[in-house]
Amino acid sequence: MWTKPKTDWKAGDFFNVQDYNRIKGNLNAIREAALMLWQAFPFEEMGKDKSYEDYGFYADEINCFEANIDHICAAVFPFAVGERQTFYENQPFIGWGELNRIEEACRLIYSNVQSRITGRKRLAFTLNGGEF
Repeated sequence: MWTKPKTDWKAGDFFNVQDYNRIKGNLNAIREAALMLWQAFPFEEMGKDKSYEDYGFYADEINCFEANIDHICAAVFPFAVGERQTFYENQPFIGWGELNRIEEACRLIYSNVQSRITGRKRLAFTLNGGEF
């Protein structure tokens, strides 16, 4: 389900479970919408939603976000969404600038896909009366 992305990240903001689940959910919503118009495309599984009982966030989980944005752009339209970053274990975690880039990319792609879905031309009647 699509949730309005947070595109005003700033230094000092904390990345929490709701943020993770929102980004993951938005990427899944974009994929579902895109599959209505485009052929199936590669998409990395991001697992189930996190809760506060989960230990934390791992580099490979954030890298899935990055990869899925690339997969969607390759399949739908080559949107200008900025430079992909790769994260590694025991290295600095994702920063506010990269979170803004990811969430803004989701917003851009989703709005474009939705406008294409709503802009499809449809006939106001059924050809041949529906009988074959």
